[in-house]
Amino acid sequence: MDATRDWQTAEQLSAQGQVDQARPLYMGLLANRAIAPYAHLRLSVADQKAGNVRGAVRHALDAFAKAHADPALLEMLCKLLLRLGETHAALACANALLGLPTPAGALAEVGKMLSDHMLPDAALSLLRRAMAEGMVNAPAMQYLLGLNLMYAGDLGAAERVLEASVRGNPGLAPAHWALAKMGNEAGRDERIRRLRALLDGPDGNGSDASLLWYSLFHELDRDDQVAAAWPALEEAMRIRRRQVRYDESAQEALFAEATGALRLAVGAPVDVTPQGPAPIFIVGLPRSGTTVIEQALCRQADVASAGELRDLPAQMRWVAERAGPFHVDADLLQAVGRDQLHSLGERYLAHTQWRARGHAFFADKWPENYLAIGPILASLPNARVVCVRRGGADACFSNLKEWFAASYPYSYTQEEVARQYIRYETFLRRVRELGSPRVTFVEYETFVRQPQAAIEALKLLLDLPDRASPQPSESVPTASAVQVRSSVSMRHVGSWARYAAWLGPMLEELARGGFPQDRGIAP
Repeated sequence: MDATRDWQTAEQLSAQGQVDQARPLYMGLLANRAIAPYAHLRLSVADQKAGNVRGAVRHALDAFAKAHADPALLEMLCKLLLRLGETHAALACANALLGLPTPAGALAEVGKMLSDHMLPDAALSLLRRAMAEGMVNAPAMQYLLGLNLMYAGDLGAAERVLEASVRGNPGLAPAHWALAKMGNEAGRDERIRRLRALLDGPDGNGSDASLLWYSLFHELDRDDQVAAAWPALEEAMRIRRRQVRYDESAQEALFAEATGALRLAVGAPVDVTPQGPAPIFIVGLPRSGTTVIEQALCRQADVASAGELRDLPAQMRWVAERAGPFHVDADLLQAVGRDQLHSLGERYLAHTQWRARGHAFFADKWPENYLAIGPILASLPNARVVCVRRGGADACFSNLKEWFAASYPYSYTQEEVARQYIRYETFLRRVRELGSPRVTFVEYETFVRQPQAAIEALKLLLDLPDRASPQPSESVPTASAVQVRSSVSMRHVGSWARYAAWLGPMLEELARGGFPQDRGIAP
């Protein structure tokens, strides 16, 4: 067999869109040691496009197992594995690239993808190497480096690099946003001036205009210029709402399916005794205090902070054979039944326990995992769930003032974010009715009022052992990256009240749903 000829023919067919004709040729090359990893990679991509989740994962892992020390192959494979939720293998590819003569562009591309997947420690290694290989003055690279330094807690270095990126590209909106989130008082007047100048120019009509307006709001808000800050936020929300697609009826259907899926947690659990570290799912609406509570818990209990993982929805898609993005939707919840629970639990643990790093527990803090509480309790007998609640006005306003990229499309109008809050709280009432000892509820306001007492109570309720040694500083790749590194206080409680004059639509919607602000969180 002429392997080179078959490979070239398969590549030509694939380029022409004749994937079905190319597949037998690729399959025939899997026994060829030199070509096999490339053939597996092509088959994985083809399966992914066809919606064959299991086939895509199988071929990607086979490509990983047979991979050569080829930077181009490892770059492609790392990106593919990340898209498929095979993070551990992807990180091995990324680490291998550091030991090879990898082009700076490839290092930068993989570093960016690792950053997008909230893996800042791994991203920093590749980004630094790419910059050392000739990209040190590239503004986009400086921005990525600064962002991941911010996640890692090196705020001084992050600010210096982000400022350098803005000098190199004054219109780089994400860099302005990162600087605004850092909130350093020094230089704030200059940051406000240059944001206004950008918004008065062509950038004010560009695709990133909303991000510039959000940045300006945060700078003005921290400067206590409330009357000037609100119009900036209003304009940011108006532009952003026009950019995103949001189907509220689909959101209603999603919560209905999540409520229905709670039935999985009733009755006999899966017949398995999990071994090794156990997961703690810390869930809630974004910007409701999940990160602050998770970090406090991990500092005091034998719990590793694993970050905002996508592994649960990824494995739900694998067991249900439903292709799609790494979030839970109504179709996915419908597709996961009792027959898939055993596999779901096994696969989730197989893909996540390495993150425990020797601890008895690890915290999975992807906020929207609350939608899968039913499958979590049913498939993982050793899992715990912490549901975080926050007062309606504060929770909703905290969402309104955040730019979420591709997530949380309900967060750009006052009425829509209020209705999402009501849906969440209504859902939690049904969760509470389960009476599961593995689910506990934490109110943000109670936590910040007496954080030590709240964490001690949480450890007791979840039966968590104390941490044997102090928790080292860890990366926090979320919107709370800066906030969690300051001391816990009440300063964010009631922060919406400064803007009460403009928040009437949100407050009225909350009141109609049973959450008037004079009562705080409903019981």
